[in-house]
Amino acid sequence: MEESKKKKGLFGKVLSVLSGKPPTSLDSSGQFAPGEKEPVDLVFVKKFTASGGKFLYCEKEEEAYDFLRSIQSEASVETISCLDSNLQSILRNAGIDYKNESSGKEDAYCCSCEYLISFNGGLMISENQTHGKKLKELPEIFIVIAQTSQIVENLREGLTGIRSKHKKNIPSNITTIKGPKKKEDTEDVASDNSCIKNIYLLLIEDQV
Repeated sequence: MEESKKKKGLFGKVLSVLSGKPPTSLDSSGQFAPGEKEPVDLVFVKKFTASGGKFLYCEKEEEAYDFLRSIQSEASVETISCLDSNLQSILRNAGIDYKNESSGKEDAYCCSCEYLISFNGGLMISENQTHGKKLKELPEIFIVIAQTSQIVENLREGLTGIRSKHKKNIPSNITTIKGPKKKEDTEDVASDNSCIKNIYLLLIEDQV
């Protein structure tokens, strides 16, 4: 519970930064102490939004339902493809129809990710999320639903986590995707090819 409170406080500061409001005081000047590194959570959100990604923080899963309906309206999304049974449950609870397949012609693709990479604001995904599809074959709008515990500092930490989670079946086609800005900063872990998507990230607080 204490960890949850810390996370909530941190993302309160994140949201203040993004809105242009002064953050709640971290030291007497309202900034991080000299020489102190910014938390990986905060760095990730800054980098992700700088690349054009749209960040939506949810303290509880229920908060994601309204965000999903808002995304549907804002982005004029009529058809959503979702192949993840856990996320299909969230979409159903939000009252949103989805297709359990992807032709690439849908308006949006809803998936999870492997990790959220702090140093470059990228989302690490693999065949576990793309289900055999090439990224260029999937819709331009990605709705990614992830947990706060998936934020890691760098690509190496993400790859180490994948090897640990999937010891007997390490996924292929591991890549990172970013928002539509700063194309020169995008990275493909496997081949260094750029992949740009219009990303809505719903980040849900892990429930302790």
